Amino acid sequence: MGRVLALVSVVALGLGSVTGVAGASAREPRWQGCGEHGAECATVEVPLDWGLPGGEKITLAVSRLSAADPARRIGVLFFNPGGPGGPAADLVRDVPDLFPRELRDRFDVVGVDPRGVGASTPAITCPVPPFDPAVSQFPDDRAGFDRLVAYNRSVASACREATGPLVDHVDTVSAARDFDVVREALGESRVSWLGLSYGTLLGATYAQLFPGRVRAAVLDGAVDHAIGSRRLALDEARVSEDLFARFAAWCAEDASCALHGRDVTAEYRRLLDRVPDFASRVGYGVYSGLSLRGQWPAVADLLVPAFAEPADVSAFAGVGSDAAYRVIGCHDFPSTVRGVADLVAREREIHRAAPVTRGYVEGWDVQAGCLGWPVRAANPWGALSVRGARQVLVVSGEHDPATPHEWGVGLSAQIRGSRLLTWSGVGHTAFFNDPDVLRQEVEHLVGR
Repeated sequence: MGRVLALVSVVALGLGSVTGVAGASAREPRWQGCGEHGAECATVEVPLDWGLPGGEKITLAVSRLSAADPARRIGVLFFNPGGPGGPAADLVRDVPDLFPRELRDRFDVVGVDPRGVGASTPAITCPVPPFDPAVSQFPDDRAGFDRLVAYNRSVASACREATGPLVDHVDTVSAARDFDVVREALGESRVSWLGLSYGTLLGATYAQLFPGRVRAAVLDGAVDHAIGSRRLALDEARVSEDLFARFAAWCAEDASCALHGRDVTAEYRRLLDRVPDFASRVGYGVYSGLSLRGQWPAVADLLVPAFAEPADVSAFAGVGSDAAYRVIGCHDFPSTVRGVADLVAREREIHRAAPVTRGYVEGWDVQAGCLGWPVRAANPWGALSVRGARQVLVVSGEHDPATPHEWGVGLSAQIRGSRLLTWSGVGHTAFFNDPDVLRQEVEHLVGR
């Protein structure tokens, strides 16, 4: 996952294989120079509704950094940073140093803003914010449950009115089909993939649909589309609780932590009790911040004023789900809650698993935020079955709060012939947290 509720900026089925893209002829993009690092940008048309490929069209924003060493060029590398709802075109255009030098030398690195996202048009727009801390995502009675459902439905209604019919067609299967139109427009018979977090589901779905068009793939921070919304939340909560304990231990051991010498766990518990109307923003913000090991000092700095008397939690004011995350998420990860009693039982379960961090994780935001969602899920829960895609590397961390290790085991089992690489460090994706594993990812993609 890796995009929802960001405290700081994080650079956060059942369909058989097909052999062509029926009814969607790709035109050669009209590339123009863009940005300050030599990138080119263009747009590509795709069908609004893949059930009617000859009908209305939408546009995808695409950027490309051509291989810096043309004589050794391998081909195209699609990059997706996660989400759902994470744009890639601006990252490829503006942050080339995000990609290791060997990837930039050997590949045309291509970023696509998936349908409804970023500069693709139309964009998903939700005038009613998908996340409102005044509407509890942890209701303990029928009235609170009904209030949450009613709010979610009002969000969906506002999204549909502002966005139009695209709201029904922003699932991951549709997005994966779009990428094959981009491949064709680029004139490539095969492509390589670097998918992070939700980008692993997008890349794996592409491999299921078009296995012969995948040259090599790295799927880092694996999402298992078979687990259902209960495990989505519970698995993340368990790892996040452990991660907070590691953060508190680091503060106790390292004098550079702004909270060194203090009982971080006890003070954090008290903080969530002291600011009940703001606890969700703080909880989700801390979860997001701790997902990158390099941001732990910044999280400690933000908690210093929060632990003060009175608590200053203004730094967490902007925490919340965005429109694309919610609308796409409810297509691919619909809530499986069966009613108020079921939701309350899941609340108790997650609080037992995470008594300190209390279940403020993406999976709970998705499970609660998609509760009562009136738009039919176009790609509901279900295992993938990838056959025929070669050279797929699934990378999964033992201490990744956003995509727990069990998910990597699950996804790898759904991709015949894939290899699972487990790393033991802390944080969401090895790409952002472990240089040694990142080097192995690069070697896999270039074919060493």
